[in-house]
Parts: sequence; structure tokens; C-alpha cells
Amino acid sequence: MIILILHILVSLCLLTAVASVYIPYSALPIPVWFGLAFEWLVVAEVVTALLLLFTKRRRWVWLGLTVLLLSATPISYTVSHGALFFPKRELPHSFTLMQYNVFYLDNARKAKQNRVIQYILRTKPDIVCMQEVRLYKSQKLLSLPELREAMKIYPYTYFDFKSYNSHHQSGNAVFSMYPLVGKHTLRYESRGNITSVCDIILPTDTIRLYNIHLESNQLMPKDLTIGSTTTQTKSAVNSTTAKLTKASERRIQQARIVHDDAERSPHPVLLVGDMNTTPVSHTYRVLQSGLRDAFLESSNWELGHTYEMHHIGVRIDYILHSKQLSASDLEVPHVDYSDHYPVITTIHY
Repeated sequence: MIILILHILVSLCLLTAVASVYIPYSALPIPVWFGLAFEWLVVAEVVTALLLLFTKRRRWVWLGLTVLLLSATPISYTVSHGALFFPKRELPHSFTLMQYNVFYLDNARKAKQNRVIQYILRTKPDIVCMQEVRLYKSQKLLSLPELREAMKIYPYTYFDFKSYNSHHQSGNAVFSMYPLVGKHTLRYESRGNITSVCDIILPTDTIRLYNIHLESNQLMPKDLTIGSTTTQTKSAVNSTTAKLTKASERRIQQARIVHDDAERSPHPVLLVGDMNTTPVSHTYRVLQSGLRDAFLESSNWELGHTYEMHHIGVRIDYILHSKQLSASDLEVPHVDYSDHYPVITTIHY
């Protein structure tokens, strides 16, 4: 009986996570915890269903099978499956692209000691999209002119800062081997997030690039720590749920702004950045609509976690592209120079 009750509870939680993909929070207040825990819920669903096979309640296994079937689409967003569903297309040209939330650029260390800068210079992708770039006016820390000088192998740059004060400036950056034109910003209600837009002039085509940083959940390690008393635990859960809820609503609004602008683009598009949401979310569904996910297309049977907290990994950094393009050889190197991992792929056009 205990296994059956546990199986039913897991099934309900998994169904809630699936529903959160299709129903925005503003339409139906669904706790966003479930989407974050989707991978674990799928595992729990499979395990409890298998355990039921060894009990007198084995007929309830149909519930688990039904829920897993209903979860097929979110599972397909979560586990890469390029070899099965994305046949390779022969496109004549390509370039390498790196997506990287650099989290204040290795604490703004000077260029020669800066692990992020040196890693990029060693890797040498053709285009680099950064978020959370923070540069300082103090001579002790990395400045904008010093970053330009360190990255001078890239002849074309686009810096788009959201916040300024007397000490530093923060925002997005693009470094490119190809000309960048038509630079502008999509602004939305947010203290520190923007989407930077520009056109990449390639030898035989033009691609519109969206360098995106959506609303963060603002979660800290302490938010995921269980308190020593019931009152402390309840307070922590309520506080964290409030953060997740507020951020989720803002991300959906921001994603719609980006999606609507991309829909009007006269060129194929690349949506690149830290979306601060898992594939099992309404935000991802809005952004991915009509586009392909480079991770799903160009890797196989991987989860592609780009961010970890308390050793729990999630995929929140993406490279999405128009169907006229294709992606291959995507990798997520586990280098610890930021709180995010970089995402590197080859884009064919």
C-alpha cells in the first residue's frame, strides 16, 4: 500500500510538471518546483512502477505507463536524441558558436589571470556570446578597454550594458569574426536583464543573433537548505516558492517579447543565452516555438546540464536556431570558471 500511495503521489507531481509546460503561471498557479524536479520525477515514476510489479497492486502500473506517455514531449525536450529525429543536412558553410554566462567574468581578474578569457582564447570559437559581463573602472580590476585588448583576435564586438554605476557596468557582450550590424536592445521589466540583438554578416548569408539573459530565480544555496525546525523549513519553502513564482512570470513576459521580435526577423535567427529556465517550462516552449534546439539536434542521450547547485544539475543555457540552419557537435565542457558551463556548437548555413 505504501508503494502504491508513493506511486500515485509521484504521478500527480509529474503530471503537474508536464502541465507547467503548456499552461503559463498567470493562467493557472502551478508550483514551479515540479518543472525543476522533472528529471528526478521521471526516475521516481519508473522506479515506483517497477516496484509495484512485485506487489499485489501490480495492476496500478498502468498509471505509471500512462503518465510517462503523457510526459513524452517534455522528456524529448530534456534528453538529446539528434541521431534519431534530426537527419543530417549537407549545408555548405559553418561557424563555431560559444554561449557562456561568465558570471562577472571570473571576478573581473586582469586578462592574463582571467580564466574565462584565457579559456575562450584557447578554444577560439568564431562567435562568443556572453551574459553577466561586469567590468570596472578601478585599475585593480578588469576594464572595458582591457577586455577589448585581450580579445583583439575578434575584430567585431557588441557590448550592451544594462546597469551602470560609478564603479562598474554590467550586461551582455558578443565577440565575432564576422561583421555585426543593426545593433539594438530589447528591454523589458527587469533590473539587470536584456536581450541584445544584431545581424551577423556571413560570406553568403545574414543571421539575426539574439544574445539573451532572462530573469533569474535569484536562488541562493541557503534557499535549498532545509531548516533545523519545521517553522524554519516552512519559511524557507514559502520564500523560495515566492522567488520562483515571480521570476517565472517575468520570464514568460520576456520570452514573448523575444519570440515576437524574432518572428518578424527577415533573416534566420539564433536565440542564444542564459534563459534561467529548464526545458520543462512554459518559457522554454515560448522561445523554442518554430525553432530547433541545438542540444537536442546535435548530441545523443545526454542531459546537457549547464548549471549546478548542490550537485543538482539543470539545463538553462540554450542555443536555438531557425529550421533553415542546422547544428552539430554540441558540447558542454565542465570547466569551473563560472557558475555556468559554456555551450559550444557548430552552426551550418
